[in-house]
Amino acid sequence: MIRNFLFHRVSPERDKLWDPMDVPLFDKCIRYISAHYQVVLLEDLIAGKVQAGKKKLATISFDDGYKDNIVYAAPILEKYNCKASFYVVIDCIENNMPTWTHIFEYCFQFTAIKKINIDFDFLPPEYRVTSLDTEESRLAYERKLVPFLKTIPNAQRVEVMQRVVDTYTDITIPPLMMNWEDLKVLKNKGHYIGSHTTTHCMLATVTDEAELQNELLHSAKVIEQKLGHFPVTISYPGGSYNATTIKMSKAAGYTMGLAVKQDMYDPAKDDIFEIPRISLNNEPWWKNVLRITHILENIKKIIRYR
Repeated sequence: MIRNFLFHRVSPERDKLWDPMDVPLFDKCIRYISAHYQVVLLEDLIAGKVQAGKKKLATISFDDGYKDNIVYAAPILEKYNCKASFYVVIDCIENNMPTWTHIFEYCFQFTAIKKINIDFDFLPPEYRVTSLDTEESRLAYERKLVPFLKTIPNAQRVEVMQRVVDTYTDITIPPLMMNWEDLKVLKNKGHYIGSHTTTHCMLATVTDEAELQNELLHSAKVIEQKLGHFPVTISYPGGSYNATTIKMSKAAGYTMGLAVKQDMYDPAKDDIFEIPRISLNNEPWWKNVLRITHILENIKKIIRYR
């Protein structure tokens, strides 16, 4: 059984909607993981390049491609001699703009505009609004809207996204992403760079196969052009995938696909295109330890079956 640990942002900055893991907490997590597990690259493990030692195996990965990955996380990884895989969103790297989920979060937190017409016919009544007068109302609305948008057809999600951006014109999204030079530095230090799609859409919600191919194949080809290798790994944004996603990922040339299932990876049982990962977040240390050791998920399973 292999523990694949997933991180996103690591930063001293705080965020009311999606809080990055604090830097000292990340240091504590990596120190603990490196002390108790043999940390290897997932890509090396799947390729059969890893010689297992006495410790249990673990991998470390980052999704999205935020700048704080190289500013704060990479030095800590080097401190504990750990290699990690970084799965990046091509449009975010090319345009230095964060993922659509982060744009939503930033707009709803910091706009001063009260009127907004989100009244699309395809939205259930509880998601239709014409005004959000306070920060509290905007934050509450965002917390329920974004998870719902991850479940609807991607074209509809794009419509809502465009309406928010066109309405909240008083917002300037800060540059937060790594660039290709950053990724070259990480690669040269022995880390792996893989794909997290072209635009960070929820792949299972994409019905147009040409659009899906662009998300999968275009992202891989850009990485190959910029960094000199065709990535073997596709990390599904939000853990969103289906049978079509897997079929087209294989056709694009990937050899593995990564999900987010809060579970350990059993190579004898788990599909190589549905590799589970354990997400670690800016939570109390004791809770992260329970996630790392898989005790928390075992407790949840016991409670579910009572």
